[in-house]
Amino acid sequence: MSLPRLAIQQRVTTVMASAAVVFLGAISVLSIQKELFPPLTFPQITIVTEYVNAAPEEIETLITRPLEEAISATSGLRELKSVSQEGKSTIFASFGWNENIEFAALAVREKIDLVKERLPKESGDPMVLKFDPLSRPVMILSVTGKMSPADLKLLSEKILKENIEKVEGVASASISGGLDREIQVELDQGRLQNARVSILDVIDAIDRSNISYPAGSIKKGLYEYLIRTVGEFRSVPEIGYTVITTDVKKKFQQHADTFLEQGTKGARETLDTLRQERERGVPDKRLVMVRDVGAVKDGFHERTSISRYNGKENISIAIQKQGSANTVKVVERVKRELQFLKEDIEARGLHVELIYDHSIFIKESIKSVRDAAVAGGVIAMLCLVPFFGNWASPLIVAIGIPITTIGVFFLFQLQGITLNTMSLGGLALGTGMIVDTSIVVIENIFRLREQGKSLVDSAIKGAEEVFWPVVTSNLTTIAVFLPMILLIPGVAGQLFKDLSWAVIHSQIIATFVSVGLVPMLLTYVPLSAKKESKAPKAAVSMETMKNKAKAYFASLNPKGQNQVFLSIIGIGVLSFLLSLLIFRSLDTEVLPKVDQGQFLIHVNLPVGSTIEATDEIVSTIEQEARAVKEVENVTVTIGSSSSSKGGEITVETLRPYQALVLVGLKEKRKHSSAEIVSDIKKRLEPHKLQKAEIEFVLQESEFDFAQAGGKPIVVEIKGYDLEELTKLARRIEKAALSIPGITEVLNDIGEPSPETKVEIDRRKGALFAISARDISLTMKAGIEGAVATTFKEAGREIDVRVRLEEKDRKDISQIGNLLVYSNALEVPVQLKEVGAIKQGYGPSEIRRKDQIRTVLVTAAIEKGFKEKNVLTKFSKELDALELPKDYTVDLTGKAKEVRESFRLIGFAIALALILNYMIMAAQFESFLHPLIIMFTVPLSLIGVALALLLTHTAISIISLLGVLILAGNVVNNAIVLIDFINGARREGIELVEACVESIFVRFRPIVMSTTTSVVGLIPLALGLGKGAELQAPLAIAMIGGLSSATFFTLCVIPSVYILVTRFFDRLFPVFIDEGEGEAA
Repeated sequence: MSLPRLAIQQRVTTVMASAAVVFLGAISVLSIQKELFPPLTFPQITIVTEYVNAAPEEIETLITRPLEEAISATSGLRELKSVSQEGKSTIFASFGWNENIEFAALAVREKIDLVKERLPKESGDPMVLKFDPLSRPVMILSVTGKMSPADLKLLSEKILKENIEKVEGVASASISGGLDREIQVELDQGRLQNARVSILDVIDAIDRSNISYPAGSIKKGLYEYLIRTVGEFRSVPEIGYTVITTDVKKKFQQHADTFLEQGTKGARETLDTLRQERERGVPDKRLVMVRDVGAVKDGFHERTSISRYNGKENISIAIQKQGSANTVKVVERVKRELQFLKEDIEARGLHVELIYDHSIFIKESIKSVRDAAVAGGVIAMLCLVPFFGNWASPLIVAIGIPITTIGVFFLFQLQGITLNTMSLGGLALGTGMIVDTSIVVIENIFRLREQGKSLVDSAIKGAEEVFWPVVTSNLTTIAVFLPMILLIPGVAGQLFKDLSWAVIHSQIIATFVSVGLVPMLLTYVPLSAKKESKAPKAAVSMETMKNKAKAYFASLNPKGQNQVFLSIIGIGVLSFLLSLLIFRSLDTEVLPKVDQGQFLIHVNLPVGSTIEATDEIVSTIEQEARAVKEVENVTVTIGSSSSSKGGEITVETLRPYQALVLVGLKEKRKHSSAEIVSDIKKRLEPHKLQKAEIEFVLQESEFDFAQAGGKPIVVEIKGYDLEELTKLARRIEKAALSIPGITEVLNDIGEPSPETKVEIDRRKGALFAISARDISLTMKAGIEGAVATTFKEAGREIDVRVRLEEKDRKDISQIGNLLVYSNALEVPVQLKEVGAIKQGYGPSEIRRKDQIRTVLVTAAIEKGFKEKNVLTKFSKELDALELPKDYTVDLTGKAKEVRESFRLIGFAIALALILNYMIMAAQFESFLHPLIIMFTVPLSLIGVALALLLTHTAISIISLLGVLILAGNVVNNAIVLIDFINGARREGIELVEACVESIFVRFRPIVMSTTTSVVGLIPLALGLGKGAELQAPLAIAMIGGLSSATFFTLCVIPSVYILVTRFFDRLFPVFIDEGEGEAA
């Protein structure tokens, strides 16, 4: 029993089955997660190792290289990159897309453990972190209040940060701005020298004096008394009374100096005598307290970050979600937590403002795609009314849309697919395809009714006649998306998997709806509904045209007919060749640009610039940005308090010479983000900010992480010598600037970092028994300071930092006077006695790729220039460069991504065509007919090219995805048409007459199907609403492709069918069905 017959005979079962699909789907909609994009898993692992205050070259030699050597042996490793910068080594290990990232992380940890002992003891343990490509703050809060910056930060940490980090799904809440309270012991270099006390002595004394320690217990009677020593500091002034014990005699030190300078026998004997006296306990010990060599202050830690919102200094809290958490739900939970804390916040005098909410863009993007799909469906239904001439048939088609769409949500829930712009885009596409199959069935049923068949018979027979063509059509569509799910790796495969599943699920459900539910519902539509409403003039006109066409071809001999058919095919071929020329002239991009209503400004001053100098530059940028009327808010972050690491995310640390400016634009504005950026650039020109590198980053794609700063041009220069790499980078920069359209040319070499080196004299160091470690620790304590202990107050622990006074640590000439303690001689020695102090410059950071030093040159392309043309010219300039031996230059970034993306999509299209041919060959039991049908695919490209050209749309992954969908969609009309031609020929109708008859029989359904599909895609093609620009190229490509394919299907496909059939019928009859051969 056929499905249409079963559905009509078991009507209640059919209705209940449809209701069950809707019920399950409706329940799933309530719990399905919402995201902007499908979850992406990048097979990349980041290894972060900190080595405080180490220079980039030391980081590279001592940490990066050993780790790279170990990690490079990991199985499945595809690429290894690293950045060695002051105090930190960051290594990026990329694996193949088929590798399990959990196992890869485990293997990397094992390799690191093998070389961990070779790393400096002072360095931190390497942290292995998984990479989240969409890792960005989901919320940013601004906290202000009428209080000191230190109190504001403290309350923000205690009330907001700690509570927010407890919220489910939150990975971290990073604070920028404000001040940290710190007890500072600032030592006077002159007093230290007079007292013959080193900085390490002071640190050790303070640490030993601030202690509470249990001493056990004493039993007395029935009680047991705990005994403990309470020696912790109870107030800040107490720290000044800490005693530093020294038994060093000046005379002893003088003889030690003499021995060092002269090495005489007398000096050695005197030194030995003094040591012996000390060992016998000769008195003359002196006591020195902390207050004697310095001052104790209750102050603040040196400022490392500044945060402002709309010109007002604040505390900013950037909230990041865990990798697997849902953005919308995390934001909702944090908002509920803030509402719960509202009374406490207000009572403390804090004002909290939400200045960035990524969930808004997600929800509005989803709403835009949803509205476009609904609007398209409604418009498509209205377009059917003139064709059917009644409301009953369009309503039956309309019933199938929500059943199919809601049913898909249930399948989404089973698969764990989120509601995102890609899955909704797939549903929008599926809506048009649902209408197509229903139209084919309804039109064929009404055709049989007009021939006099009853309601039930016409419904059963009409659905059965087109059952296999409909199934085949849907299978060809499904076959198109299978390669995207199964075989396409990388971002493209993950990004379009949800879209592919949405279309596949909708096609499966639509098949049952169109050949089961629709025929059953049509049995309730009266016979007169079609006949009475049918426009007689249109019917007469179509019949007249059909008769004229038959008469025309009948008047021609076979040779004359063949000439006409060849002319029609020739027009199609010429149009196709023209479309190829149009494609060559179009611009290319990876993904369409999405105007998110905000952009970033990266500011980099020369390495070593102070935070005050950075603030001065940023204030100017901030002022000019706020002067633009269409700018709503400006958020500034200069430097950062610390780097935050949690789970799968890392927050990049900004240095004092680096800043990030986030500019948010007003909802209602006349100009795009790119135009506003151009305006701000012009406003900054008079200020002459040449010493700062200012980079504007338009957040036009969620995936700009794939290239440096989102720049379309990225050049990798590989070699071993930094000087040679720098020269090559300058040459490439010059070449880039010579090409019109290239702007913002930057390299990642950075200005040389000024540094002061202390080169240790090994001989003198050995004489005094002073190690390099002792010298390093002394210098670190003197200049940066060292936390000796913590001061406890009101449940808080405040760092007690010991360092030199500002006048001593800021003056490089005073470094040589630092005292280093010799444990062997038990005397302090001046640093200049054991080492030479030299000033110089070193690299600010060192990049490596696959264990070879690498320099990146990046550039942007000005608006109005075609990226494709600019990249082509630049590529020729790079090819003309003469490179030294063992040095390579590669153009990556946008150019590489475009090539790789287009290659993958091209592979998917080729595979889809092969699968489609196999399905159609099985359907028609013919090797030839599927080839004829597939002529519609290149013919659809004519419309795609024209549509992209007229709408000024670039070729991208999204528009090529439209071509991929067309490969499975445009053959549908041709499948049904060829099936009808074959049916007519089996009834004994002559070949040409059968083609003409079938064309006019299928004309209405084909035009109806195309019209509803095209009209349904128009809202999506307009790209209205936030994030809708991402789907627009796909809709534009499909509208153009469907339009041209429809026209050529009705004229070129029958012409090809007739000529090919006649040719093969004469020469290779094995390819032609016997009945068809006789009919011909």
